[in-house]
Amino acid sequence: MAGEREAALGALLEFRKDGSWPDLYLKKRTEGMDSRQAALVSAITYGVVQNTMLIDFYISQYSSLKMNRISPYVLEAMRMAVYQMLFLDRIPDNAAVNETIKLVKKTGNQRAAGFANGVLRQIGRTKDALPPVKGKSMAETLSIKYSHPLWMVKRFISLFGADGAEQLLKTDNAPVIPTIRVNTLKTTATAFAEGCEAALGHGLKAADGLENAFYTDDLAGLLKSPMFERGEVYVQDAASQHVVALLAPRPGERLMDICAAPGGKSLLAAQLMEDRGEILSNDIYPHKVRLIEQNAEKYGVHIINTACSDASYHIDRLENSFDRIICDVPCSGLGIIRKKPDIRYKDEKSLAGLPALQASILENAASYLKTGGRMIYTTCTILPEENENVVRAFLAGHRDFALVDFSICGKQYGGIKTFLPHVDGTDGFFAALLERRTAQ
Repeated sequence: MAGEREAALGALLEFRKDGSWPDLYLKKRTEGMDSRQAALVSAITYGVVQNTMLIDFYISQYSSLKMNRISPYVLEAMRMAVYQMLFLDRIPDNAAVNETIKLVKKTGNQRAAGFANGVLRQIGRTKDALPPVKGKSMAETLSIKYSHPLWMVKRFISLFGADGAEQLLKTDNAPVIPTIRVNTLKTTATAFAEGCEAALGHGLKAADGLENAFYTDDLAGLLKSPMFERGEVYVQDAASQHVVALLAPRPGERLMDICAAPGGKSLLAAQLMEDRGEILSNDIYPHKVRLIEQNAEKYGVHIINTACSDASYHIDRLENSFDRIICDVPCSGLGIIRKKPDIRYKDEKSLAGLPALQASILENAASYLKTGGRMIYTTCTILPEENENVVRAFLAGHRDFALVDFSICGKQYGGIKTFLPHVDGTDGFFAALLERRTAQ
C-alpha cells in the first residue's frame, strides 16, 4: 500500500503549499490503480484535510517537539497514520504506522523516522483512552474537536447557538448520502430505477419533496453504469434541485443562468421546460463554458446557448428580455464544507468583499428580467451577510421587485429559505424567490 500512501502524501503536501484542491492531483496519481486503491488514496487525503486540527491535537499530546518544529513532510505523514488509526477500522494500526515510517525514512532522516515511530506507537497504544479534547473556551473545544477554524465556530454559534453549531460542525464531517436526478429528456424515473436495480443489484430511495430525484449509497457504481454514460442521470444535491423547482421555468420561456458552470441548474431548467424555449448559460471562464456545452450535449439538451462574460458587467441588449433568471452568485461556500472540506480553511478576511460582488451581480441580473418575470437568488453559503442581507438591501432600492411565497415539503416560506445540512440533510444553501412587478 506504499503507492497509495505516497500519492496521498503528495496530494496533502501540494494542498498545504498552495491550497489547491487535491482532485486533479489525485486523478493523475491514481491512474492505473484499481478502484479499491484509488478509494484508499481519496479516503486518507480528504480524511486528513477534514480532521487536521483534531489529529494535530493528539500528535501534540505525545510529541516532544512543538508542532511548528516538525518538518511538513514528516508531519503530514504522521497525520496520515493517525487518521488511519482513529478513523479507518479496516486498516491495522501496525500497517498504518509501518507504512508511514517507510515514507519518513525516504527523507534519509533516521532521527525523524524514530521520532515519528515513537509518537505514533504511543497514540496507537492509547487510542481507546486518548486525552479529552479541551480548549480555553467552548468555541475552541468545538474548533479542535471538529477541525473548523475558531472564527468560523464562533460565527456558527452566534447564528445557531452552541447546540446548533455543534450539530452543523458534526454534519460537516459526516459522510454524505448523494442525491441524483433522472434526466427525463432521455428516460423516465421508473425505467431508470428498474435499470439501477438490474445493473447495481439494489433499488433507490426517493428524495423528499422532489420529482425524479433519488438518494444513492452506491454513487461510484452508478457513475460507472451505462445509465450514467448515456446521460440518464445527473448528480445534484437536493437543495440545488429545489432552487430550480422553486423558479418553475415553463416550456417556451426564455431563461438566463447568469453564473451557470458547471451547468447543473441549466440542465434541470431545460428538463422542466421539456427542452422547449431558450436558456442562456453564462460563465466568466471559457473552460467552464465549454463544460456547460459538453454537459448539454451529453444530457440531450438543445435549448442551451452559452456566453462567456463577467456577470457583473451590464449588456444593454439583454435588458428586460428573460422570463426566468437563475442568479447563483459566487460565495464563501460555507454550506458545502461536508463535500469540500478544504473550504473550512478559507481566510475570514478574504470573504469581506463578497457581499458587494453579490449585490452587483444581483443588480445586473435584475435588469435582464421582464416585468412579471421571476428570479431566484441563490448561494451555497449560510451566512446572512451573503444571503438575506444582500436581498433585503436590493429590495430596499427596487420597489418593482418583491419576494414570492413558496412551499417546500409542505412547509411555507415567505420567499426566503436557508437550507442547513444538520436540519435539512442537504447542502447549506440559500434561496430567495423574487418577482418583478409594475413599479409602484
